[in-house]
Amino acid sequence: MSDQYEAVFARYDTDGDGQLTVEEVTAAIAGMFPAAEIDDLSGIINALFAEYDTDHNGYLDVTEFIPLAKNLPELNAD
Repeated sequence: MSDQYEAVFARYDTDGDGQLTVEEVTAAIAGMFPAAEIDDLSGIINALFAEYDTDHNGYLDVTEFIPLAKNLPELNAD
């Protein structure tokens, strides 16, 4: 695993439990867009979890996050 992606994952894993919740991913994605640009992120977040939460436990671990981060390079923005 890339240290770069692990560092990005750790930044968004605000409670440090090794998993990203829907709320943590929502905050990460919301930070990518001006508030006026998107009213409701739930559809986007649901689609991301449907694709990347491969064990279907409702969380993204670092191995599930890496493909998402590779497809959304905006997540790497500071």
